[in-house]
Amino acid sequence: MKKFLQIFVLVALATLVFKPLVASGQFFFMEDENIGKPMQDFTLKTLNGGEISLTEAREGRRALVFFWATWCPHCREALTQIMANRSEIDNKGIRVVLVDVGEKAEAVGRYFERNKISLDVMLDESTEVSALFGIVGVPTFYFLNEEGVVVNVLHGYPEDLEAAFKKS
Repeated sequence: MKKFLQIFVLVALATLVFKPLVASGQFFFMEDENIGKPMQDFTLKTLNGGEISLTEAREGRRALVFFWATWCPHCREALTQIMANRSEIDNKGIRVVLVDVGEKAEAVGRYFERNKISLDVMLDESTEVSALFGIVGVPTFYFLNEEGVVVNVLHGYPEDLEAAFKKS
């Protein structure tokens, strides 16, 4: 009985430790399982008070879907890079879709106001959408082609944006 209990505890621990890694596929040694598949559509409230779906936000264009949070220093740095490159991104026909993970609209609104961010943001307050895609950490970037197919997933803003859209 003691041996059975030891084995059971080891299996339970291994499941808890490794199952999120396998499910998320978001580590450098594993390819995300969403690559090559259309990104499932979702609808969230926005900071401006409305609701929008991913399909509406993309407008049939390539999209950079950025899962982030205001408390994340790497996310703040990536958002600064996006804002600095905004005209280049727009000129390339790429839609930036921000998805804030797990924060209230008031906190996100204050951050946007303080930092003069002019993009709208979708609010995943309950983290249901993030869980749907197996997001285990932010920042996470999904790169979608014109058809909405995930062509790449990265955990930092790429040095070469075009190259990030070409991986498939």
